[in-house]
Amino acid sequence: MVRPIVFIGDSITEQWGNHRAATFAAHDLIPRGGSGQTARWITMRFRRDLEETGAGGVHLLCGVNDIGRNEGFFVPAEEITRILASMLDEAQAMGVKAWVGSIMPAARIPWNPEVKDAPAMIAAVNGWLRDNAHAHGATYIDYHSVLTDGSGGLRRSYGTDGLHLSKAGYAAIEPLMLTALGRLPSGTAAATAPARRSLRQRIAALLPVAR
Repeated sequence: MVRPIVFIGDSITEQWGNHRAATFAAHDLIPRGGSGQTARWITMRFRRDLEETGAGGVHLLCGVNDIGRNEGFFVPAEEITRILASMLDEAQAMGVKAWVGSIMPAARIPWNPEVKDAPAMIAAVNGWLRDNAHAHGATYIDYHSVLTDGSGGLRRSYGTDGLHLSKAGYAAIEPLMLTALGRLPSGTAAATAPARRSLRQRIAALLPVAR
């Protein structure tokens, strides 16, 4: 019997469950997203969400609201990663398999123009997760590489406000997510994910064809 996997996070997870409800239902995925919640807030419900759902796995995705200073103060990348690590350690202690997603790309924080270094902070947190998630019993999923415009921002066709994902954005990362979670055969993500073109290829596509 396949045990469900609970998705714990902020509005990115909340909207994922809303926009792609059929995917969640088909693959026994339970959305537990909270709009505006920071990683610290999520720690306060993390264990309860695991216990209430009886999930055999957890997909954790949060941190951008800490970067956006939703609690009214600056939170360094090192503190964000410490909080994420504490949740991964808790899942491991409970015998719950864990996956942790990269923070999505964003050139800016839409609701807080005072944050000037969002791409750098996102890169710092994601770099730490990439290099250290395994040591905390988790598998890292790199959504950022699929969604980025190449300069740290979110590709326009994949977003609604430069940070939150559109339905197309969620559809673009779902093969990667489902494969990582073991809900699809390996190799499917590479076969179904949109092809990424280099800047030179994109420019060439806009030039008139010589006749």
